[in-house]
Amino acid sequence: MNLNKEQEKAKDKIEWPLLIIAWAWSWKTATLTTRVEYMIKEKNISPTNILCVTFTNKAAREMRERIWKKLWIEVTNNIYKQRNNLPLIWTFHSIWVFFLKEILEKYDLNWIWINIRKDFLIYSEEDKLKLIKEIIVNDLKLDEKQNPARQMAYFISEAKNNLIDAKNYKTQIDSFIKEKVSQIYTIYEKKMSENNALDFDDILFKTLQLLKNPQVLEYYQEKYTYIMVDEYQDTNMAQYEIIKLLASKYRNLAVVWDDWQSIYSWRWADMRNILNFKKDYPEALIVKLEQNYRSTKHIIQAANSVVKNNKSSMDKTLWTENENWEKIYMIEAIDDNLEAKTIAKIIKEKQETNNEKYSSNLILYRTNWQSRQIEEALMSEAIPYKVVWWLKFYDRKEIKDMIWYLRSIYNQNDVISYKRIINTPSRKIWSRTLEVLDIYKNNFALPYFQIIENADEIDDLNSWAKRSVKEFFNLMLNFIENSSRLEVAELLEYIVRKTEYESYLINEYWTEEAEGKMDNIKELINLASNYKWLWAKESLSQFLEEVALVSDLDSVKNDADYVTLMTIHTSKWLEQERVFIAWAEESIFPHIRSLESQKELEEERRLMYVAMTRAKKELYISRARERFHFWNYVRNLESRFLKEIPKEYVEDYKLEISNFWCSFKTSFNSSWIELSSMWPIPKIKPKEFNDIKDFSIWDKVSHHKFWNWIITSLTWEIADIAFSWIGIKKMNIKIAPIKKC
Repeated sequence: MNLNKEQEKAKDKIEWPLLIIAWAWSWKTATLTTRVEYMIKEKNISPTNILCVTFTNKAAREMRERIWKKLWIEVTNNIYKQRNNLPLIWTFHSIWVFFLKEILEKYDLNWIWINIRKDFLIYSEEDKLKLIKEIIVNDLKLDEKQNPARQMAYFISEAKNNLIDAKNYKTQIDSFIKEKVSQIYTIYEKKMSENNALDFDDILFKTLQLLKNPQVLEYYQEKYTYIMVDEYQDTNMAQYEIIKLLASKYRNLAVVWDDWQSIYSWRWADMRNILNFKKDYPEALIVKLEQNYRSTKHIIQAANSVVKNNKSSMDKTLWTENENWEKIYMIEAIDDNLEAKTIAKIIKEKQETNNEKYSSNLILYRTNWQSRQIEEALMSEAIPYKVVWWLKFYDRKEIKDMIWYLRSIYNQNDVISYKRIINTPSRKIWSRTLEVLDIYKNNFALPYFQIIENADEIDDLNSWAKRSVKEFFNLMLNFIENSSRLEVAELLEYIVRKTEYESYLINEYWTEEAEGKMDNIKELINLASNYKWLWAKESLSQFLEEVALVSDLDSVKNDADYVTLMTIHTSKWLEQERVFIAWAEESIFPHIRSLESQKELEEERRLMYVAMTRAKKELYISRARERFHFWNYVRNLESRFLKEIPKEYVEDYKLEISNFWCSFKTSFNSSWIELSSMWPIPKIKPKEFNDIKDFSIWDKVSHHKFWNWIITSLTWEIADIAFSWIGIKKMNIKIAPIKKC
């Protein structure tokens, strides 16, 4: 591939700081990989001195594979082999986990002052919320409704991302809510230390603490003398400080920045980091990559027109030499049902007429709950699809069960995992028994595994409970002993066999669903087999680390033929031939929360820019004049972003209604066509309500359209209801058309 003039400048600047301002699909990954090749082949820089940091596993994998190919290295699925005499190319969290484990192993000590040991586990957001809820309810005896775990988790995460630990948080109490957060935060840190676990914020926080040790910092400054950071606009304060420390000695730091794609303020991304970069590195060379190599001129020009309405953006213009192709189609449907059906019809027609793959289509929306009606329209046309986010592979119950077993084997201090599996499959160890075990653990400050081991000495347990808990302990002890000789795939097979998990599934679920769940477990074992070349303990450790850090985007397969549905936030690193942006209405996109804040509104506009530039050739933007939204018929104004697209780049899409064509006017025309006289208003039948008390978790229910389902979680009226071939759907069981089987 031939680099353009600006890309060549970025490639050749090896020593001292470099700021690459790169916009959508400007070949920045190709520029970075060519730069690494140039450093190794032409400048004779050791590959082990190069550190490349990205935000997603997909981006890191793509960069690794390109660099390996350039260096004539065989591409392998085993990502851990890349550590041997090759550049370290990974996501922020993966690299810092590697650092933490390497430091604890290298110095062969437990760093008491950061309260972790080298066999630590990584807690998911679900694990974190469960632990915080236990602290609120059991430790502090507070009302969880008045002190929601998710809200408390947000405040704790905010503190960590601002580099404030629990001790320092106490000094900043200036409100009642902060006093409660401080209490929870203090106990949370203590329990995380007891469990030898880290959450995602801790990974950054603890790494930064370790790097402030002069001995550790010098080691990594000498090891990684050349550092590259992609998507620098998405870094938070902790990430910024870590990079700054690592690069402070040799200053060979190259960062890629695109303020037009900064859309993660809710993940603590800090736009001020670019100002800090310019202040910290005044000698930095600035290179602009403004040419887009993916999208058509119409799409690029329209996206430029939208994002340039932001006042706080750099002066630049994205451009392309690609052809104009088709204009952007605006779909304005009379209601939300027609909007969804039109999207499905377009996809079906394109597939039948052009014999193209369904995977050429990407459907985007602002928030997750908006997928339901589109899903139903796709199903009615028999169009295969996948929703990225709702049901991740690692979120399925059977997969979670296996992961919890592995976590309990790897770290005997992990209370959360033990509680999840102690009665899965059923061992008749009931909630009262778990309460007693908790009391003894808290009173005697002993590891949970030790409490279980000595259950027969606990007077508050009856003989049946003592025997059941002791049998569970012996089973886990057997697993722990075998984990030193069985690599992780073999260990999983052993767990399934010894727990008689397949029989448990057959008893709990109907035949087809049980078989599907066993197929999922077999796929997990297949994934684990990638680690078979490692020693048994190491294979378990590496597998658990990779599972904890996997992202939703990693489930998108390029070779699978289905339509992909996802939120715009999730789509940031994707591209597709044809893209649909649905629900382009005020209060929806832009989101209602952003309408009173200029800063948040500008982030919404950047989100629209990201969505538009996912399209390579065809872009459809849709809205409905009326939709049934939160149990009411509402009419939203068209999104202000649509008005910001010049007329010459758009064309109204003709909608088919009742066997005749009718063109709806959009905001790009002077007036609307009123169709109320042509379109009968449907009669609304009185709603029949279900009694919420009739339903509970794991109940089997029937739905008139989707047949038999099972309730996997239930919070007040809202239930997650799982069906084996569709996935999880959220429903309000009070009004949903469901009945208990």
